[in-house]
Amino acid sequence: MKTICLLAEGSYPYIAGGVSSWINQLISELPDFKFKIISIMPSDEEFNEYRYEIPKNVISIDTIYLQDFKKLSATPKEKKIKLSKDELITLKKIIRFDPSIDWKIFANLIRNIEKIGTSIDFLKSKLFWDLIVEYYKDEFPEEGFNEFYWTVSSMFLFFITVMQHNLPKADIYHAVSTGYPGLLGLIASQSYNKKFILTEHGIYAREREEDIIKAEWVRKKYKKLWIDFFYFISIGAYKNADITISLFSANRNIQLKYGSKEETTIVIPNGVDLKRYNTEKIEHKGFNIGAVVRVVPIKDIKTLIRSFKIVINKLEANDIKLYIMGPYEEDPEYYKECLDLVKFLELEDFVIFTGRINVSEYLKKMDLLVLSSISEAQPLVILEGFASGIPFVSTDVGACKELLYGNEEDNLGQAGIIVPPFSPKEMSEAIIKLYKDRNLLNKMGKIGRKRIEKYYTKESFIKQYRDLYMKIGD
Repeated sequence: MKTICLLAEGSYPYIAGGVSSWINQLISELPDFKFKIISIMPSDEEFNEYRYEIPKNVISIDTIYLQDFKKLSATPKEKKIKLSKDELITLKKIIRFDPSIDWKIFANLIRNIEKIGTSIDFLKSKLFWDLIVEYYKDEFPEEGFNEFYWTVSSMFLFFITVMQHNLPKADIYHAVSTGYPGLLGLIASQSYNKKFILTEHGIYAREREEDIIKAEWVRKKYKKLWIDFFYFISIGAYKNADITISLFSANRNIQLKYGSKEETTIVIPNGVDLKRYNTEKIEHKGFNIGAVVRVVPIKDIKTLIRSFKIVINKLEANDIKLYIMGPYEEDPEYYKECLDLVKFLELEDFVIFTGRINVSEYLKKMDLLVLSSISEAQPLVILEGFASGIPFVSTDVGACKELLYGNEEDNLGQAGIIVPPFSPKEMSEAIIKLYKDRNLLNKMGKIGRKRIEKYYTKESFIKQYRDLYMKIGD
C-alpha cells in the first residue's frame, strides 16, 4: 500500500470548507492508500482543534506552526558558515528571491542545520548580515536600514524555520498549493528521491499579491519585496514538480507562464458525489436564497448583504430569506461586522447565519444560491448547488464563469448569472431577474445538474488521482 504525504497550508484539518473539504474527500475516497499529513498553520494557540473526523487511512498528522521559531535558541557562539562558491551564489540569490537559482542546491542547503544553522543561528550570522547589507546598498539605499533589515529578517525567520522541519518518508509527496507546501514537497522529493505532485486550487502567488497590494501594514516600497518572495517560492514548486495540476485551463496557462512544464501540467476538475444530492425540494413558503460560505473577508459577505437589501427594497417583498450557511468562528471580528451591517440595514428578519450545518439537507429548501467571493478557484459549493439542481448568481472569479456558462467543449447552456465582484447593484439585478422568472430559474437549475453529471462527478475526479498515484509512484 503506497503512502502519500499531503502538504497543506492554512487548511486541513484545522479549517473547514474549500481546500480542506477537497483533501478530506480525496483521502476518504482512496482507502487503498495511506496518507501522512503535513499541515502548516500560523499558531498553536488559535489552531489546535481538528474540524474533521480523520479518516482511518491517515496514519500521521504533523503540524508546523509559523511560531515554532520561538522554541529555538541560538548557539552560544556565532555560527561560522562555510559555503562552496556555488552554495554562496545560491544563498545570495535566495536572499534576493531570485528564481534563477539552482533548486537542487537550494534544497540541500536551506535545511542543512550543520552548515547554516537554525533560522535563529543563520539570522545572527555575519554572513547573513553581509548579504543583507549588500542587498540594501544595491536595491534600497534610500530606505531606512532598520525597517529593511527587520522586514527581510522576519521573512527568513518563518521561511527557514518551516523549511528545516523534519519531513516523513513517503512514496509520493503531494503539495496542495505552492508557497511553503510546494517548497517542502520539492525538498522532500529530492531528499528521499521520490516523486512530487503539485495541485493548485487557486494561484497562490497571485492571491498573496492581491493581499499585499491591499495590506495597510506594508509600505509601498516593501510590497514588491513581499510579492517577489511569494512568486519566488511558487516558481520553485512549478519548476520542480513531476506533475502540476490545476482545476481549470485558465490556471494551467498561468502555471505554464511561471515555469511548469507543458508535458507534465494537467487539468483535473473537482467532482461531487451525485448520490448525496438530488433535485427534490422540501416544500417551503417564500423564496430562499442561500450562500454556502465561511464568513471571512475573501467571501465578501458584506457585498452579499448589501445586494440583498436592494432586492428587498425593489421587490417590496417579505417572503424572501437569505441563509448564510457556514462557519463564522474563523474571523470573529468580521462576523460581528456582518451582523452589525444586517442590523444597520434592518435585515434581522430576513438574514439567517446558520453556522456549520449539513449542507446537503439545507440545499433541499433553497431556490437560488449566491457566491460573492473576490477570489476563488473552482468552488465546490457551485458543484454541490448544481448537483441539487439549483442555479447560481456568482462573481466572475476563478472558474465560476466556466462553471455557470460552460466552455468550448460544453454547450449545455447557462446555469446561472455571472456578475462583477464588489457589485451589489449587478448582483441584486441578477437575483431579481431569477426571482421574477421562475421558468428561467428552473431551466438553469436543470442545466447545472446536467453539467455535473457530464463533467464533474466524484468518480471521475477520484479515478484520475488514483491512476496518477499508481502510475507516478512506481
